Amino acid sequence: MKTRAILISLFVSILSLIFLLNCGDKEKPKEEAAPVASAATLSPEIEEGKKLFLENGCNACHGDTGAGDGAAAASLNPKPRNYKAPASDWKNGPTEAGVLKTLNNGIPSNPVMTSYKFLGDEKLKKIAKYVVYLNQN
Repeated sequence: MKTRAILISLFVSILSLIFLLNCGDKEKPKEEAAPVASAATLSPEIEEGKKLFLENGCNACHGDTGAGDGAAAASLNPKPRNYKAPASDWKNGPTEAGVLKTLNNGIPSNPVMTSYKFLGDEKLKKIAKYVVYLNQN
């Protein structure tokens, strides 16, 4: 009986040691590390605009890169704006002022592109700067 208790204790100790050694933060191999260069090139204001763009679901329609290929885009008519489209294809233009007009008023002929005025001027300016950034890059 005593030998059995010792064996069980030894087994539990070894098992605990295995779990302990295999858990916790591990350093990622260098080939798996995400590239940092692209994030470092964005200004803090554009980076904040990107964050707001993602938080408010803009990428659901416009896609992560603004190509108009978000998850919801396939089921929408009219299709979401591709930010790489020529300026003549934009309702209000690919400028910060034009994007702000769209964000403040929505597109009346498009029930999906509604106003985002509720976010406030500062947040809308940051999103607009990010949209212009996507248009130019």
